[in-house]
Amino acid sequence: MKKSLLKTLYKTGAFAPFRWTKRDKVLILTYHRFGTGDDRWKISAQAFEAHLEYLGRYHRIISLDDAIEYLKEGKTPPANSTVITIDDGYADAYEIAFPVLKKFGFPGTVYAVTDFLDQKIWMWTDAMRFLLQATDATNLEIDPGLTVPLTGEIGRIETANRINARLKQLPETVKKERLRQFASDLRVELPVLPPIGYSAMTWEQAREMDRSGVKLESHTVSHPILTNVERDSMEFELRVSKSRMEERLGRPVKHFCYPNGTLDKVVSDAAMLAGYESAVTTAYGFNEAGVDRFLLNRIDAQAPIENFVQSVSGFEDLRKRSFRGSQYIPKPAPVLAPSK
Repeated sequence: MKKSLLKTLYKTGAFAPFRWTKRDKVLILTYHRFGTGDDRWKISAQAFEAHLEYLGRYHRIISLDDAIEYLKEGKTPPANSTVITIDDGYADAYEIAFPVLKKFGFPGTVYAVTDFLDQKIWMWTDAMRFLLQATDATNLEIDPGLTVPLTGEIGRIETANRINARLKQLPETVKKERLRQFASDLRVELPVLPPIGYSAMTWEQAREMDRSGVKLESHTVSHPILTNVERDSMEFELRVSKSRMEERLGRPVKHFCYPNGTLDKVVSDAAMLAGYESAVTTAYGFNEAGVDRFLLNRIDAQAPIENFVQSVSGFEDLRKRSFRGSQYIPKPAPVLAPSK
C-alpha cells in the first residue's frame, strides 16, 4: 500500500472497524531494538511512545501470564487484549523502552538470552553487522563466485542482513566457522564482548524490570536456531536458560521464545517437556482460545504509526487473507522446519 494512502487511512480513522473484528483475540506484539535517533532498524523512544499512546486508547494491555491463562482456559479476554514482548535482552530495552513502559504503567515481557546477559557472548547476527561496519574492505565474497560491494552504512547493514539470512540455514558449527572466515576475510578482529550499541542489559537491570512488571522470560542460552543443533544441545538451550533465569530472578520462568521463530515438532515438544507453559513464534497473526500455546502468533511492531496501526487493528490480517484467497494460496502454518 502506498505510504500516502496509508497515512490518509490512519488519519481518517479508517482502521477502527477492523479492531472490532479482532476484539476477542489476543494480540502479541514483537519488538527487538530501540534507539534515540532515526535508525531505520530500531524503534525510537518517540515512536514507541506513540505506539503505547495508541494502544492505551484502543487496546487493553495485559501481562503474558494473563494472556496465557485466558487462552488456556478458553475464556474471553478483555476486548482487544494486547501483550508487549521484546526479544533478546539488549541494553536499549532497559534504557529506552522500560522508561516508556513505566510512564504508561504497562506490563511487558522481555525474552532474554542468558549468556548474553551473563556478558559471555554477542548476538551472532550483530557480529556480522559489526564486521561489515568495521572493515576497510570495499567488497566481500559471500559465496563462491558471488562477490558484493560494500558501500555506505545502510548498504553494509543490508548486506549483513542478507548474509545472516543465509547463515540461519546452516548447522550451528558450520555457521560459527563461516563467521570466523568472514572476520578473517574482512581483516577485522571481533571483540570478545559486544561494544556499546550491541551490548546486553545487566542482571541488575533485568531484576529491576522484572520487579516492575516487565517480566523476563527465556530465549535460550546462546540464541542458536534450534532445528540446526543436535538434540542434546537443543535440550540444553531450553533447560539451562530456564534454570539460569530462575536462579538470577528468584522465581519460576514459564514462557519461551523460539530463536528466529524456527521450530519443528521435536523442538515444540521439548519446550513443553522442559517445563514451559507457552512459546511464541514469529508467525504473523492474532491468537484465540484453543490455540496451541507452543505455537503462539505475534505481530512485528513497525515504527511508523500508520504501519503500526494497520497491523495491530486487524486490517493487515484481512488484507493478507484476501490476497491468499485471490491467489488460491492456503494460510501458512507457523514457521516449522522439517523434523529431524
